[in-house]
Amino acid sequence: MFSPRSQVTAESPYPVPNGADGVAEWYRRRLGWHVEVEGGEVRLPLTGGLVAFEVPVHLAEAVLTRLADLGATRPALRTGERGDRVAFLCDANDSVFTQADMPVGVAHLRSPKSLRLPGTPTAWFSAPEPDRGWLPSAGAVLHAVRRTLAAARAV
Repeated sequence: MFSPRSQVTAESPYPVPNGADGVAEWYRRRLGWHVEVEGGEVRLPLTGGLVAFEVPVHLAEAVLTRLADLGATRPALRTGERGDRVAFLCDANDSVFTQADMPVGVAHLRSPKSLRLPGTPTAWFSAPEPDRGWLPSAGAVLHAVRRTLAAARAV
């Protein structure tokens, strides 16, 4: 449970690194996300309609720009062994996608996978907004990814 000694409070705009349990509690309280602590890491299970589309980092800024046009820019998490990929978290909204529906180079992440969540906003590619735990729709994110890839091929 939440430790009174933790530096992560309900008022903190972002988690303060003070151990995985405190960071996990911040994600639960401020974003309403179901997170787990495994082996000292805070993990977000991709369940209950939560999915992610993972793209190469060099495309991520353009995807964010296209999402901004739709009013849905956050959150996007650095992934990959060297931070060379970015996962855009989204709500499946009853949409059914498979990896076969994905453009080349795009991974569809879903259950039973989970993503490691960072303890500081700077570790995010585009940090979530506190008290705004909603996610953009999977359809909107996939549309932005496809448009970005089409524009990159046209160059």
